[in-house]
Amino acid sequence: MPHRLYFEPRKLEIELIEGDTSYQYKEKTVDKPDTTTIIKSLPSSLTEKEVYIIDSINSGIGRSDKRNIYTHIIEPLFRSLDIKHEHLKTENAKSISEFASSFRNHDATVIFLSGDTSITEFINALNSSEGGSISIYPIPVGTGNSFALSLGLTDPVKSIVQLLQADKESPLYLFSAKLPTGTRYLVQDELQEEVTSPTNFIVVFSWAFHASLVADSDTQELRKHGIERFKIAAQHNLSREQKYEADLLINDELIKGPFAYWVLTPSRKFEPTFDISPKGNIFEDNLYLIAFRTKPGDDRYIMDIMKQVYDGGSHIDNPDVIYREITAKDKVVLNLKHSKELLKRRFCVDGSIIALPALEESSITIQVKDNTIDKWQLYILH
Repeated sequence: MPHRLYFEPRKLEIELIEGDTSYQYKEKTVDKPDTTTIIKSLPSSLTEKEVYIIDSINSGIGRSDKRNIYTHIIEPLFRSLDIKHEHLKTENAKSISEFASSFRNHDATVIFLSGDTSITEFINALNSSEGGSISIYPIPVGTGNSFALSLGLTDPVKSIVQLLQADKESPLYLFSAKLPTGTRYLVQDELQEEVTSPTNFIVVFSWAFHASLVADSDTQELRKHGIERFKIAAQHNLSREQKYEADLLINDELIKGPFAYWVLTPSRKFEPTFDISPKGNIFEDNLYLIAFRTKPGDDRYIMDIMKQVYDGGSHIDNPDVIYREITAKDKVVLNLKHSKELLKRRFCVDGSIIALPALEESSITIQVKDNTIDKWQLYILH
């Protein structure tokens, strides 16, 4: 489907085309535009700040030569509009964190060609001895694009058109999870380096069924299926009882498990039609808890509730579902029990999987933060 825009200062009509297997860029000089998207001037975020593009080349289903959105769309577009930028193409799993740890620009716009995970990797790795203002903009090419969805961005090419008109900045609120010592990243069931605690997230911190299907879908074979990989992994998980034992404290209120589903998120959607939190708003400094307990002997209750999530978020009216707002005044503590088995101690943090240490009991504390990390202030460009 083509997206047409007209850059009025140069009388430049631009066509961005996304096909099934490729991207194409076309431009021509015309006096009268054949489009309704007219850009009279570029936003200051692209002209008065240093611009960086972080290109996570393995996000989503990866990149092919013809379906490389940076090469075929962004690079020629930015060149024609004279938008100076630095392009960081990831080379390995540490590329983003290494870039962030050496980041010294005090006033920058950072554009992500990725899913949610890359944005959080960047934020958590920022150099604590430096500081400044960073405006973040997502172009959704990952498997999980909840952050972009929260901004109404569902199409990569259309997101680029909207970037050229993005002149607002709002705080990017962070949420903090204090983890037990020995918590490690888990990649395809292989333990990796230890997670720094507290760790920050922007769209989801989950456990139980949700975290399990994200973890189990992270294989080379399932990644080929894009977003469908989550449904495949969900069916796999439903073959065993979803019973995760813990007690949950919200301030002084005790909510006892065991739980089948447990999610904290500021976002409204995890997929375009998956309304996990109908009251969610990425521009507000709050989270929502969505959880429900295990029902022994009932094989259908999880999928029945998931169908309600797809049905405009009607699950929040289900008496079996716990739906609670978590504000900056609240303290959430999850006390895990009988959690020595790996399957019981996996968590999803913005798409990354982490594993708590192999202990019978562990504790996690989650709180709402502001839009700062160390000396950095973070903003959403929209």
